[in-house]
Amino acid sequence: MYKIENCNGKFYCLLDKVTTMPPLLAFRWTEQELMEKSLATQKSYLTSLKLFYDFWLDKYGITLDYALHLKNFRDVDVLTQELMAFWDYLLADKQIANVIKLPSSNNSQKSLAKKKRTAAKHCQVICNFIQFLSGVYLTTAYRDEDPHQLRSLRTEIKLHLKDAKRKFAKWKKSNKEVPAYTTLRSMTSEQFEDFFRVLTPDVMKPVPVKLPDGGIQASFTLIKENPLNPIVSYDVQMRNYLLTTLLVRYGLRTGESLLLRKQSFLPLKSDSSKVIMRVRNLEEYDLNDSIMEDARHNKPQIKTADSVRDVEITAEDYKKIQVYFEFIRPKECEHDFIFASSLKPYKPVSYTTIQTQFKQVVESFKKHFPEHFDPQYAEYISETITPHWLRHTWAYAMLSAIYEKEKRRYIDYGVVNVRGIMEDAQDQLRVMGGWAKKSIMPAKYAKRFTQELANQTLMDVYRNHFNANSDIDFNKEEWDAAFS
Repeated sequence: MYKIENCNGKFYCLLDKVTTMPPLLAFRWTEQELMEKSLATQKSYLTSLKLFYDFWLDKYGITLDYALHLKNFRDVDVLTQELMAFWDYLLADKQIANVIKLPSSNNSQKSLAKKKRTAAKHCQVICNFIQFLSGVYLTTAYRDEDPHQLRSLRTEIKLHLKDAKRKFAKWKKSNKEVPAYTTLRSMTSEQFEDFFRVLTPDVMKPVPVKLPDGGIQASFTLIKENPLNPIVSYDVQMRNYLLTTLLVRYGLRTGESLLLRKQSFLPLKSDSSKVIMRVRNLEEYDLNDSIMEDARHNKPQIKTADSVRDVEITAEDYKKIQVYFEFIRPKECEHDFIFASSLKPYKPVSYTTIQTQFKQVVESFKKHFPEHFDPQYAEYISETITPHWLRHTWAYAMLSAIYEKEKRRYIDYGVVNVRGIMEDAQDQLRVMGGWAKKSIMPAKYAKRFTQELANQTLMDVYRNHFNANSDIDFNKEEWDAAFS
């Protein structure tokens, strides 16, 4: 009956599949409140709202909007009485019944806890939706009643929703407690090395081929095959390898890697040997869809404002990215996203494609290195490996490196509280620069300073752990000469 529609990458909305129009209440909520949120948050909230619309239709046989319309939108308070019924509906696998469905013996405590956590999230979103309707319709604009009585009714609904949220939050809170068996969802150094043995692409030598129109096309001569890699196409092997490298060596999210463009990599003017990778959204490049359209249906987005950052990468990794972009990536690409599909019309690669091919690599990893999945070992992998595991792996390795580095510095300088020192420095800078107490400019400078220190640590980790075990060799000059 309902579906969530991506409106040209600008916002999401809930649509009635019969009328092909958005329901009034859902659209008003989207327009007045959800538009300000990120696309991912919009989609998440509307997913919860869609479930509530489905629940109402299943239970009463009419749409939610029509039910409120019949009462001239006076019965907003009635919705609060349906929250627990909605909760039962979700736990019963979207079945309307007079008897609450009990969990079967086959349901593990873990899966039941996950279901309750998900249901709690949906119910809390609906609480926000009801709160919005209360603020819109329980006013003198829609009800010819005493304003004080309406205010009292809104307050009563607000308190009821607050109590309901607190009950639902109990389920979310209880599931944040980490049990003893929980996996870190990151790989050990040995697991990581074996995983990259599978992911490493074939070794190829570039061979230029002249086309009838005078152009030059890249061709390759196989030097050494990697029998562990399940991907056949060399350009896809290289794409997967480089994208995964960005996740595990620099801590990028998959979506952030998919947003990278040619202009995302810039050398420093003060030191041309250093390259900065700029993690940005499309609009933050001063570009828009009229100039450069992202043809992906589900467009990747930066998660939060804090995710926008500049990361120093090694010259070796930058050369690999240059080689891939200039020589290996399909020449027919009509965009400058780094990672492109290997199939016509060579659109920017999608998250779904990356997930599918990552699963193939994981299956090969399981096949050739079963010892990493053997429960007789304490560090065995018990859950499904996803691309985000690589970011966790990076985070854990970086945390260890930063801890050791800072510990030595604390011992040398006798520092007790680094955060306190940074706060004092910001206060002094605020006075010297004449910024107001509420100004965030000193914090911005502090973040830049901290980011530079983090990049120094990143380079130290790379030189200590990655250079000695270089898994693929590129001679940029050889490629330039071959295709010049």
